[in-house]
Amino acid sequence: MAAKNVLGIIFSNAYDNVVPELTALRTMGSVPFAARYRLIDFQLSGMVNAGIPMVGIITNSNYRSLMDHLGNGKPWDLSRKREGLTLLPPFSSPESGMFKDKADALYGSIEYISNSGKDYVLIADCNEVGNIDYEAMIKCCTANNADAVIAYAHGKAPKLSNATDYKISPEGLITEITVITNDAEDANYSLKTMVIKRTLLERLLHEAAAKRINDFETLLANNVGSLRIYGFEHKGYIKVIESISSYYEASLDLLKPEVRKSLFTAEKPVFTKTNDRVPAKYGITSKVSNSLIADGCKIYGEVENCVLFRGVTVSKGAKVKNSIIMQDTFIGENADINCVITDKDVRIGNGKKLSGAENYPVYIGKAIVI
Repeated sequence: MAAKNVLGIIFSNAYDNVVPELTALRTMGSVPFAARYRLIDFQLSGMVNAGIPMVGIITNSNYRSLMDHLGNGKPWDLSRKREGLTLLPPFSSPESGMFKDKADALYGSIEYISNSGKDYVLIADCNEVGNIDYEAMIKCCTANNADAVIAYAHGKAPKLSNATDYKISPEGLITEITVITNDAEDANYSLKTMVIKRTLLERLLHEAAAKRINDFETLLANNVGSLRIYGFEHKGYIKVIESISSYYEASLDLLKPEVRKSLFTAEKPVFTKTNDRVPAKYGITSKVSNSLIADGCKIYGEVENCVLFRGVTVSKGAKVKNSIIMQDTFIGENADINCVITDKDVRIGNGKKLSGAENYPVYIGKAIVI
């Protein structure tokens, strides 16, 4: 099956509640990451790399920055007269406003899904940092004549309220889906990414609406015995964003060469909106080690184990360590910053000292002046 027969669906607002600091003014999908990307870039690029020509982005609220980032889809080659990129906001009616859950969101977009004419639908969330091989998932689905294929990873399960564990048969079939109720260290935990037959998806959505089932995966669990649902193990780097601490950990993981090699490959590049700036400038007093520095930065102080987004200024005498500094933040002279996440346009004055911990970083909101 060619990937052109697959419709992509991405939830941009899923799990907004786990990082309210970062999603107060934006969706999970538009959370900045890796000095120049947004989280949605990983899922959207993965679908494009697999050859999927039609992608719908389900939105719920706070999606202005997402619209600005996606534009007409040109950076992902999805600016087309037919198919291409489509934003799917809530459909307002006397009975419904914003989407209540994933099943409701998919049901609200069922006309778009049906009219796509595709035989399969690939569904993904935005709270994961990874480069999942969607093309291999699609091939797994067709080669095994599966009703659905769900991606999972083996290891410590994320601390999400709807985290699920799979039992996998020797043939690769999912034989049981259970909710994880504790800190499972050795689980086949779901990545909430699946390829599913469109007709089956439509039937399950109508069933969910009739039975008022909130979690779409509950439907799959109820039908796991009668459906051919395969598991697809992702063995590369993956980080599920479950809290501000996990976002911090994922960001600093980028400083490891093996993580960058897993996420950013020539075969499966990660595309994003172009925002050209002048190259980073390093003053004669600067000292930088083990850091990711974006273009447009001006470094006159010390930077160690950090991720700096575009346009960040680190003034003379300032020390910035183990921190995530987002776009156009200004750090004054002799400031001392450690284990801090700043949102965009933050200003930290001369001589200020801010320090968090690796398991509890300090977060400074957008445009705050200290």
